[in-house]
Amino acid sequence: MNFIAFLAGLLLERLLAGQLGLREPRWLAAYVRGSVELTSRAGTGAAAVAVVCALLPGLAISVATSVATTAVHDVATLVHGVSGRGHGLLQLLVAAVVLFFSLGPRDLKQEVREYRAALARDDRVAAERVAAEILEHDAGQRQGPQLASVGEAVFVQANNRLFGVLFWFAVLGPFGALGFRLTDLMRREAILCAGRPGAAASAAATSRICQRLHGVLAFVPARLVALSYGVAGSFEESFTGWRGYLAAESDHFFDANDRLLLHAGRGALGGRWEASDEEGERAGAAVALTEAAFYVWLAGFALLTLVAWIA
Repeated sequence: MNFIAFLAGLLLERLLAGQLGLREPRWLAAYVRGSVELTSRAGTGAAAVAVVCALLPGLAISVATSVATTAVHDVATLVHGVSGRGHGLLQLLVAAVVLFFSLGPRDLKQEVREYRAALARDDRVAAERVAAEILEHDAGQRQGPQLASVGEAVFVQANNRLFGVLFWFAVLGPFGALGFRLTDLMRREAILCAGRPGAAASAAATSRICQRLHGVLAFVPARLVALSYGVAGSFEESFTGWRGYLAAESDHFFDANDRLLLHAGRGALGGRWEASDEEGERAGAAVALTEAAFYVWLAGFALLTLVAWIA
């Protein structure tokens, strides 16, 4: 059932990814912004507890929907004698919808397409605007609004927007997908809040905690993504990049997920990355690699589902 919900959610994502208004509800943005601001004023010592408390109402939504579907089924069975299949279908639809809203919110492939089109027509203003959206102010490799690292940012954003959500959906269902999405949103908002002029010292503490929490949740999917980059591209060169990460930056542990993805992604592209000094081409190659890695994940999920069904 999870695999069917997985496919249904991805189908919704493919069909409706352009409808950004659907996946960027103002109430969620306001909730995250308000939670971070309140947490930042909680004081350095209470920041960790405040962050966890801020996440609970959002995660409760996922639990509440699961309980509600069960309750609806029980009532329908009692009153009308509806079979359990209706309950399963309702759960599938709820899981697919939650997955859809947990992904993104922006379509990375579409953004890179817009970025490359802006470069092709020499529209630097539009290119910088799209690049800023891809890079984000909190990306671990970001060095400002320069366009030189857009291709590298694709490797990282693929995990934040897609693979991390899919991993936790596979592990914990809708609860896991929504939880990963909320921690990512809080991480980004907390970094922006801490960077504002006159921000309190507790804001910096909140930012560090949000980044660490997201790093913990992104730790396993980041390594699976790095492995899938190698499977989808040049495994030997990707593994060489991974070893370079281990030699230089493994002491950062949870904080170095982004840099691991950069090493593995660049290595997986091998000569294609090194041969091009044009950022649009590199970004396109990076998106193609993440697309191939996605199909590796899809095949893996299908295989695990089949094994579980046979067992």
